[in-house]
Amino acid sequence: MWEEGKRNPIQKVKIGKKWYKRPRQILSMEQTARVPARLQDPILLVIETCIATGGRISEVLGLKWKHVDLKAGTIRIEQRLWHQDIDEPKSDTSKRTLALGSLVERYIAKAAEEGADPEAWLFRQRRDPGKPLWDSGVRDVLHQAAKAEGCDFEGLGPHSFRRANITWRQQVGGSAIEASKIAGHSDVDMTADYTFVDIERQQELTRAIQERLASVGEKQKVAVPPSPAEGANGSNGTALIGGAENLATTFIN
Repeated sequence: MWEEGKRNPIQKVKIGKKWYKRPRQILSMEQTARVPARLQDPILLVIETCIATGGRISEVLGLKWKHVDLKAGTIRIEQRLWHQDIDEPKSDTSKRTLALGSLVERYIAKAAEEGADPEAWLFRQRRDPGKPLWDSGVRDVLHQAAKAEGCDFEGLGPHSFRRANITWRQQVGGSAIEASKIAGHSDVDMTADYTFVDIERQQELTRAIQERLASVGEKQKVAVPPSPAEGANGSNGTALIGGAENLATTFIN
């Protein structure tokens, strides 16, 4: 232990850049629509839940019917399942309620079919209903479906849809803070690390800027009156209008 009054030596330690074992990527929305179409329940509903809520696979597989509120259309993350072991959620911020959206209709149908015993696993094994699904089994089936669609990659898994959800949630108008809280992240920096900005999104944002600049240029052409000199020459402000148009064109290009 360091001497009293002296700095903790650990304060001088610099943490290196985060290293990823595999390249990070997500499926496009089109691919995400095609891949689940090749799956069957219960794995289909597992993946749909990951896509809709952004929940971790350990959180989704750790759900029991007591964690589901069909009337409110929500699920409560109160525990997680990892390699068949039950544990507390990853952090205090991971304990949260997630909205199912239109997916609640699938949950209602499942509850009617299975009886929805509060202590029963939501996603249970067919051969042994008293046990939940294995996360490895979900990954294997997902890889097979993605391979059939020609979009499989080494790091593909349910967590890929978590990353996708965080990205898309912001693209459709959610703030980074909202995405962070829904994801159960401890800080927004982690959410930023999960967020992907693909070329399509970049094009969309770039065109939005260009369109706004062009709109400003058009308003300038209408709002700027001709100068007395231009009026005397019979130009009626044509030179000014052309100048504004050229300025807008320069910004756009």
